[in-house]
Amino acid sequence: MQARGLKLLARDAREQAGRAGISTADYFCGIAQTGELTREGMEQFVKSLPEGTTEMMCHPGYADAALQKTPTRLQDSRQTELRILTDTGIRNLVASMGFA
Repeated sequence: MQARGLKLLARDAREQAGRAGISTADYFCGIAQTGELTREGMEQFVKSLPEGTTEMMCHPGYADAALQKTPTRLQDSRQTELRILTDTGIRNLVASMGFA
């Protein structure tokens, strides 16, 4: 239900951005993978990207003392996402496919 609401808001925001002359990504993804991203999933994601610009939502980072004091469920997954996004194999895959 939340994803559907976000999709409607995004459509409105894209239209507003277009009227203001602001460019937006062609595709947006990552909501369903929030807190659940895996290296295998990232590899599949990269291999299946459509033509155009894709924005992927993610939350890489460190679970430091400040973060541990917050109520977010995305503590351990931040470090996992950071490892995945900086993984040499993933970086090489991205480069081999010609993505900037």
